[in-house]
Amino acid sequence: MRSLPAVCVPVLILGSILPPALHAQFAPPSKQELEMTSDPKAPGAPAVVLYHEEKDDDPHHFRTVYTRIKILTEAGKDAATVHITYQKHLVFNAAGTNSSRMASGTANHWDAPDINHSGEDRPFDTGSYAGRIEVAAIEGRTIHPDGTITPLAGAPADLLKESHAGSATHEMTFNMPAVEVGSILEYRYQVRYDRFLGAPEWIVQQPWFVHRAHYLFIPAEQFSPERTRGGAGLSNSAILGANGEIMTDIRVTAVLPPGKSVKQDALNQWQLDLTDIPAIPNELHAPPLASQVYRVAFNYIYTPDQKEFWQKEMSAWTRDVNQYTAPTPLLHQAVAESCSPSDTPLDKARKLYALVQKIDNTDIGRTSTTGLIPRGSVELVLQDKKGTGKEITFLYLALARAAGLPARPERISTRERGLFDPNFLNTDQLDAVVIALTLDDKEIVLDPGVKTAPFQTLYWSHAGAAGIAMTNGKVESVITPLQDNKDNTTVRVGTLTVTPTGAVSGALKVGFTGQQAIRLRQRALLSGPEALKAELNQMIAAEVPAGFSAQVERVANLDDPAKQLVAIVPVSGTLAATAGRLILPRLFFETGETNPFPAEEHRSLPIDLLYPAQDQEQITYILPAGFALESKPDDTVFKWEENAAYQLRSKADSNSVTTARIIARGFTMLDAKEYTPPRDFYQKVIAADQQQLVVSPSQPGKGQ
Repeated sequence: MRSLPAVCVPVLILGSILPPALHAQFAPPSKQELEMTSDPKAPGAPAVVLYHEEKDDDPHHFRTVYTRIKILTEAGKDAATVHITYQKHLVFNAAGTNSSRMASGTANHWDAPDINHSGEDRPFDTGSYAGRIEVAAIEGRTIHPDGTITPLAGAPADLLKESHAGSATHEMTFNMPAVEVGSILEYRYQVRYDRFLGAPEWIVQQPWFVHRAHYLFIPAEQFSPERTRGGAGLSNSAILGANGEIMTDIRVTAVLPPGKSVKQDALNQWQLDLTDIPAIPNELHAPPLASQVYRVAFNYIYTPDQKEFWQKEMSAWTRDVNQYTAPTPLLHQAVAESCSPSDTPLDKARKLYALVQKIDNTDIGRTSTTGLIPRGSVELVLQDKKGTGKEITFLYLALARAAGLPARPERISTRERGLFDPNFLNTDQLDAVVIALTLDDKEIVLDPGVKTAPFQTLYWSHAGAAGIAMTNGKVESVITPLQDNKDNTTVRVGTLTVTPTGAVSGALKVGFTGQQAIRLRQRALLSGPEALKAELNQMIAAEVPAGFSAQVERVANLDDPAKQLVAIVPVSGTLAATAGRLILPRLFFETGETNPFPAEEHRSLPIDLLYPAQDQEQITYILPAGFALESKPDDTVFKWEENAAYQLRSKADSNSVTTARIIARGFTMLDAKEYTPPRDFYQKVIAADQQQLVVSPSQPGKGQ
């Protein structure tokens, strides 16, 4: 019995320092929260966050998240799925004494994760080691409108599901129980990471309006003011970067509402308190939100000088790349077998590209997101005939250099994740590599790590992407080439025979080049040719007139990315007939067309259509004997400045009508204020596309 006070003492002491949201059980909801059916601060919102809190405790290697959400509509029930994203690789380790910070008696307490270790951390090994990371201490409940409660039950291992596994990040999810409109969802969890430090990035803006939020970052103890006074439990370790640098400072980069900033207190802790944070805009054709939302990024750094940081990082990265891609007899042999001495530099570049494209790419359908350089030699990829997209890119670099081609790697930020910002002193944003060759004083940029990408065709998010590269030991900014609308085409051609009763039959060809061809070929590699045909059938069914059968018979050039990917599509159906007259759609594939720019009262985000593109259609109707057009439709030609152009023409002869249409869109991104002009352009496109052709038994002079 005497042991009880002794056991209670450390618990009571710890309890006094816990933050309110983590101190005890969940607090009861207010009557106002239970009765809330809408929110005047967020009219029409499907859900609102009543309170959100994040605490990042690097000395103890854990992050705690607490959230309370009110569900207002059926759509708001999506908030029942909680998304937890964390890094696979944390980039700082320690040398020296790195002992456990808290006694094992408190190891299962909310503020003391049970991940203990002592002694010096193992050397940083980018090729084989990732710190232990776990999601734990999940608690939650659903509070119903009448005040009854359904607790979240189950161990983390039973609750968590992996929803995404990238090369640099993990995303786990769990679902709240018995969610209904009017519910309040309340939950908290921890992300625990052993040995390594994880200076946080706070994504302040959420999919839902946030009434109140609190953020706290406790930096590594090396930055504690107590360290120099020899406080108990403090280590004598140094924070080391991937290349052995000693971290001496903390860099804070923030995108926040006007007048708001992160505050640093006397204990060197960073805090942020916000109220009434608007929801992330849910707008069509929005660019990656990582570059648009309110956020705060912390980084441990070894120099506050931006130019020095990127020079040192790229020097170390280039050194590792050069070691990994160093020439070997096997690489020289591969070049000799693929190229002949009489080949031009461009021919060599093309042949070596074809060689690495044959490698089994384990990244098909996704892009690599880690800047880590593998250990060993890239020749292993050639030997195994298998590798990640980035490994295949480095293999091409090694082969090109072995062939005597001047080649350099360029590190870029993929546009599907965000835009490169050199003010963020973090190399994680440079998540892709392309290869630049200088041939006959002209630079070409290649994307060998993207499976099925043709020679000199960049994957869309690698085109017009910013980043950095090294030339003669100096860092320079780069932007990869933009694409032209002719680089990404969809062509629909064919001939359809029409009977006097309106029955239609024939065969059409639908061809793809550029980004659609890359995506569709990757689809076939991942899921098989039948899955590709099913997707094409669904795509075409949404474009042809209702009631028509259009099923892909076969797909040509599937295994040759240098050629147009072509679907052969037999078509049959019946047209409307009235009093002996037949009504034909002037454009066979555009009957269900809608404006890609729907009306919006207010546009807040830029417009991103990923890549420029061109659509072509040319369909010939073979008319029944004795039938002709009642009147030839007018040709239509218009454009929107230099951004987009449209052309529609028809030609009729004694027994057929042929209509050709071209729409070319040259722009990729526009400012939010430019939303109306493309909407107006496509309204005119739809009006022209929806025209009909009327044919009837011919009379002298008709259709002329």
